[in-house]
Amino acid sequence: MIISKSIKTLGCTTLLGAVLFTGLATAPAAHAATAESQAANTVSTVGLRTITVSGYGEVTVQPDIAYIQLGLNTTGKTAQEAQEKNAVQFKAIKTALEKRNVPAKDIQTVRFSTMPDYSWDNNKQQLRGYQVEQIIQVTYRDLAGVGPLMDAATAAGANRIDNVSFSSEKMEAHRLDATDAALDNARQKAERIAKRAGVTIKGAVQISDGTSPTPPIMYSQVRADSMPASEKAINGGSQVYPGELKVGSSVTVTYSY
Repeated sequence: MIISKSIKTLGCTTLLGAVLFTGLATAPAAHAATAESQAANTVSTVGLRTITVSGYGEVTVQPDIAYIQLGLNTTGKTAQEAQEKNAVQFKAIKTALEKRNVPAKDIQTVRFSTMPDYSWDNNKQQLRGYQVEQIIQVTYRDLAGVGPLMDAATAAGANRIDNVSFSSEKMEAHRLDATDAALDNARQKAERIAKRAGVTIKGAVQISDGTSPTPPIMYSQVRADSMPASEKAINGGSQVYPGELKVGSSVTVTYSY
């Protein structure tokens, strides 16, 4: 028989999150085998009085890297003609990127396709030619130069900019900082609850990490020719804004008291 005791205190239960108090317990014989198998992988809390809380921490950081996906669509009467056009124009795009100090290792093809281009006339499908699409991802660390980089690529022939995203190359360190904050938050919750319940926290007996990857800041697809040249001139070229990254971490901690 498992004896459990729920302490309903505190109108601050909603504010403080889900809390679990357990009293002294002895496992029945029917559950002994299960308890023994679990003990190999987890720290047993049998015989302990515990409080379980969740904690959340977040840090705000400046992005230090950009990922730009841009590319080129070409057409031709044959697949070979469309591909040859694409290859010639892409050489000019790559040269433009190199002039913006983008090394070859930071240029990666993420999509390349050749497909027939059909039209419908009097309910009949007719082959008009072929389309070739090539999309590359450019890794760029000069965030102030992202707009000029895109302008240089479109001037060299790129007719697609699919998206721009910002992230940090120090993301793992930022996640650890957020985890520190989450652990502090969990401890504060447990101490507050214990104080209201008239008990004293001893130490953590179980900790689990519930962190999920932080997605980069994404910008939606933009056609390279969507902004008129006159408007680009007025605005000083394409402009993008890195903003800030919020990196979060969550933990669940069981304390004994």
